[in-house]
Amino acid sequence: MGNSPAIRYGLKFGLAGTAVVFISLWARLEMPGWALFTVFVLMTAQYVGAVAEKSVFRLIGTVAGGLIGYLITGALEQNPVVFLVLLGLVIGTCTALFGQSRYPYAFLLCGMTALVVASNGMRHPENSWTFLLTRIEEIGVGILVTMVVQGVLWPRYARLEFHEHLRACFGDLRSCFADTSPICAPGETQRGASRAQEFAARITGLRTLLTFGARESFFFRQRLGTYFELTVCLGKMACAIGTLRKGIPPESPLLVHAGEAFGDLRRALESALGDLSGRSSTGASRAFHRTKVAAAFEVLDARFLEMRDKQVTRLLPPDQALVVGLHVAAFDDIRAQIVKTQELMDSLPKNPLQREFHPAPMLSPRPPLFWIRTGIKSGVVVILAFLIDNWLHPPGGTMFILGAWVFTAMNAASPGGQGDRRAFHLVPLCVSVVGAVSLLLLAAAPMLSSYAVMNTLLFVWLFVWGFLSFTTRGMTIPMQLGMLMLVGILGLNAQHPVGFQAVVEFFFGLVLALLLAALVQRLIWPSLPQREIRDRFVEALRLCRKILRRETRPLWEETRLALIPDEVQVRLKHLEPPICPPEEPGRLKALALSIAGLGAGFVITLDRLPSDLPSDIRQSGQEKTKALDRFFEARLEAIERGFQLESPVTFDDKEIQDALASWRTWTQQARLVLLESSFHPLGLARFTGFAERYQLLGEEILSAGRAFARLRLPLYMGDFSL
Repeated sequence: MGNSPAIRYGLKFGLAGTAVVFISLWARLEMPGWALFTVFVLMTAQYVGAVAEKSVFRLIGTVAGGLIGYLITGALEQNPVVFLVLLGLVIGTCTALFGQSRYPYAFLLCGMTALVVASNGMRHPENSWTFLLTRIEEIGVGILVTMVVQGVLWPRYARLEFHEHLRACFGDLRSCFADTSPICAPGETQRGASRAQEFAARITGLRTLLTFGARESFFFRQRLGTYFELTVCLGKMACAIGTLRKGIPPESPLLVHAGEAFGDLRRALESALGDLSGRSSTGASRAFHRTKVAAAFEVLDARFLEMRDKQVTRLLPPDQALVVGLHVAAFDDIRAQIVKTQELMDSLPKNPLQREFHPAPMLSPRPPLFWIRTGIKSGVVVILAFLIDNWLHPPGGTMFILGAWVFTAMNAASPGGQGDRRAFHLVPLCVSVVGAVSLLLLAAAPMLSSYAVMNTLLFVWLFVWGFLSFTTRGMTIPMQLGMLMLVGILGLNAQHPVGFQAVVEFFFGLVLALLLAALVQRLIWPSLPQREIRDRFVEALRLCRKILRRETRPLWEETRLALIPDEVQVRLKHLEPPICPPEEPGRLKALALSIAGLGAGFVITLDRLPSDLPSDIRQSGQEKTKALDRFFEARLEAIERGFQLESPVTFDDKEIQDALASWRTWTQQARLVLLESSFHPLGLARFTGFAERYQLLGEEILSAGRAFARLRLPLYMGDFSL
């Protein structure tokens, strides 16, 4: 049963591929392989909205790229230097913009189509326009078939899955919150808080569903602003739960006087989260839980007032007062976000046409350095492939040029985090696979002349492909090879006798593409897991420093901070001994989570000093926090510099420790002053909660510095895989 979605996806893949080939042959289209190629790429977008978006971008990119390829080939083919340089620039630019832009798929198809038109029309440049028209026809057929299959047969709608995942997120937050009980021995609240700290990546996934869902329904799109704000509420709740790492000892006097009220409030918050996670949540149920939470807060407030009147608050040990404040601050944040979530949900049925909302893109408008380098490598490999094809005339020239670009542009970014590390190692394995397929093709060519046999084999191949790739995001190296093989075999058109020469050209075209791509990948800015990990640490530390400086951050930067720990973990799988010491991957994973947690902690702590404090205490607190911020930023900058230099650094913790000790002393003194002035006890708890959050941030920064000092970067930051 667990595999049923994968089976359905495999069936859809097989039906779409078989149908598009049948229609292409029936319509006497010249190159059915291009239509199948379109199905391959579009089917990886499993949501109806994503398919629609990619289809539009594919058509735009195809027309633009075809025109560019035709103009370059028709006008400049006789001037090889200008022709190759200009074509390389076009392919390199499109590849770089595919990596990070608002319309990545359009740029990918623009570059690919320009390359296909140029490589096919090079020997007859005056007729290269025919390849443009043929490719547009084939891609149009592929788009139509894919949209029909995805929209009719077991369609997946991002807008529906958004609601399901949203409810699941509230349910998981409820579970995390339940595991952070304040009434326990220290150290027993770690599990729920740790899970909450890893929640950010799921919120990014929700926002991706929003993007696709907006393409599926006008009704959904009109509510996009509300849905986006719901994801913001989730993130703030997860950050608040992540701070609950300390517990109150069972013998604390607080529990005697307010333990029941604490428990009732926690249960009320858990119940409200549980209601938000259920399908049966209604306006009435949300109002009931809102009232219940408010009443629980009133009871807790009354108990705190009684504790003040009975002098119990004065007797509470300072360390327990700080932990109590930490939980009260978290309760405040969770309650505020629950109330906002409930109000947002209540607004949905009453306001069917909300204001137009255009969320900021979650990708940088400029490609990062990684994709700029990949673009340059892609331009170089295309120029080299054209030179080799014109100079040596190897068999399989068209497949050779296309394959060299595909492997160079896509391998480093393929899922799994391997990058270019084993580019040379993969060549013999891939050559063996292509060789075996070529021999089978020679033997099976007579059978493939039967439509029934050909369609059966095509369906089975595509079904297995879809089944195995259901959970994959992006094109893995085996997927790239398999796609090119299937398209190449189909391009031979087995309805006619397939000669030995045609199979040889197919084989050598792919083999030469693998060899040339591996050479360029490994010799020009190779993408290695250890260096990608280093670059992501540097990126995360820079983002944390921007938060500390209160700089305005676009949404894509906030999204990046949430994704970096997962990206690091994917690449850690390839840092096995003897490349690095066995304990190193665990240290790097913990450090990545720590830095991402610091960023989230800054977001919910900075500038949150209670506004109702006496003016002298508030002014003194602001000065103290500014001083701490400077120490924090200096330490983060030092760790960032250490990663850039690929060298561990031993830090002197005395300055930060002294600053934290001074902060703790000031906190205790301010608490005593507030106690003497009969300051509202719940307000006092909020103040101590803010102070303890700052203390925890400082301790986490010290811990991150020590963790970095234990790393052994020089042992594995070099290139040891050639």
